[in-house]
Amino acid sequence: MCTIPVWLEMLMNRFVFFVCTLLLLITDASADDEFLGRQSLISLGGKLYDNHWLQSERKPPSKSYPEYPKEMDTSASDTWRCVSCHGWDYSGAGGQLGRQGSSPLFVSLRNSVGKPAPEITAVLKSGMHREITEVLDPVQIDALSVFVSVGQHDITQVLSQGKAAGSSRRGKDIYEGACVSCHQKDGKAYIQGEPGDKPALGWVAVNRPAQALHKIRNGVPGTDMLSLRFLPQARVTDLLAYLQTLDTEVQQ
Repeated sequence: MCTIPVWLEMLMNRFVFFVCTLLLLITDASADDEFLGRQSLISLGGKLYDNHWLQSERKPPSKSYPEYPKEMDTSASDTWRCVSCHGWDYSGAGGQLGRQGSSPLFVSLRNSVGKPAPEITAVLKSGMHREITEVLDPVQIDALSVFVSVGQHDITQVLSQGKAAGSSRRGKDIYEGACVSCHQKDGKAYIQGEPGDKPALGWVAVNRPAQALHKIRNGVPGTDMLSLRFLPQARVTDLLAYLQTLDTEVQQ
């Protein structure tokens, strides 16, 4: 039986991924334009949630956010990020962030899922959020509101004891079609991570899976990384499962 060379298999997988994406774009042009536009707005909100001043190409604040707990090992500029109060799982003190510290600022956003975006915008423009939204333009505020309303995922449907509940086999096909050209086969190229991250996708996926999932779906602020929000969440979960099989070791 003839064995397909590895390079040819990778090329075939990337071709299949390209064809599937192309079909998604041309099946119904008007409907797809609306769908992709909506996903683009949500992913913009996700990047702003991650790091709004980096995404906006603005100079980060030099002082810490008022009332942010001093015991948290967080830089002054990072205290202004939404994720620093609500977590990569959006659950605040009720989720993974609660294992690191406690603060009235650490509010869960899960109860905001499905709320009308204008209601969320009103909250963002008032109270403690006002100092953040004052530097954002209307489109950015709208994107952030839409993300909070419809862009969150339920981390319990994705992770079980830190392991992605997906198919690493299917995830490999997605990785080779969408990610390998930049991150290379071992996942150790072009990593722009968070403080403390090791420069390997395998390490991030294993040690900080909720963070990895958010960035996979929404992209990385201030970079050209592709947002995979156009894929069903199940396929993104497959991709995360594959990333968790990659080498976590980093050469010193």
